[in-house]
Amino acid sequence: MTNFAVIGPGAVGSVIALELLKAGLDVKLFGRQEQQVVVKQTKLNVTSLVVNQQKFDYIFIAIKVTKNHEITEALRKMTHHHTIIIVCQNGMGQLTDFNMAAAFQAAVYISGQKKGDVVTHFRDQTLILPDYPAMHDLKKHLSQSTIEIVISEGQRTILWYKMLVNLGINTVTALSKNTTAIMELENIQQLVRNLLHEGVQIANADGENFSEATIDEIMEIYKGYPADMGTSMYYDALNDRKLEYDFIQGQFHQIARENHIDTPVLDICCTLLTAYQYKK
Repeated sequence: MTNFAVIGPGAVGSVIALELLKAGLDVKLFGRQEQQVVVKQTKLNVTSLVVNQQKFDYIFIAIKVTKNHEITEALRKMTHHHTIIIVCQNGMGQLTDFNMAAAFQAAVYISGQKKGDVVTHFRDQTLILPDYPAMHDLKKHLSQSTIEIVISEGQRTILWYKMLVNLGINTVTALSKNTTAIMELENIQQLVRNLLHEGVQIANADGENFSEATIDEIMEIYKGYPADMGTSMYYDALNDRKLEYDFIQGQFHQIARENHIDTPVLDICCTLLTAYQYKK
């Protein structure tokens, strides 16, 4: 029987594990230590990654990208020659961290938060994957679950779109240490719109074809967020954790410098985010 591992008992990992479990699939949820998490009124057992001796056919990576180096050795023990790794993380450019097996990055649309051992799932449970035979096989395996697998030839563009969504909302919620309620403020809306304008220029320099309409779409997405919703970077800032800055804002900033794109708003945001992480 095909088996699955989910590494990371946060909101994304817990939702994936629960929905696979409900579909009758052989799945284990892993974390740093033995514990239980509660998601949708269901208790899930979390197994310590350190003590695992089992190998898996599919492994979903749902930890912070800043923690990838901490699971390398455990991952090597979990993989066999045909293991498929699905990277369910923010950002782009981290697939090289997972060279022990065939790895594919998902554009993740699962919105939730974790407080203590309780996961709240706000909306969506979709993974958008690149068009490869292995991804079609995965879609068949998950056909009885409520996790929606979308396979797209334009997945790279979808990843960039998700990067733009994260660029706007993650930046302002992390720097303000406030929830998406701040998008009710007109000056914050304008700041985010300016930031997205720079982000679109950067993505287009990397081969995409976004427009002002893209910015309008993303601003509408933000309007649909619950006012009390936090972002991943908001919770990291709130809990004094290292941010995924290098793989979101830092990625934009690097491409902007390589292409000599003027980005005054992004420059300020990156300076402040760098200051937040200084000596942490």
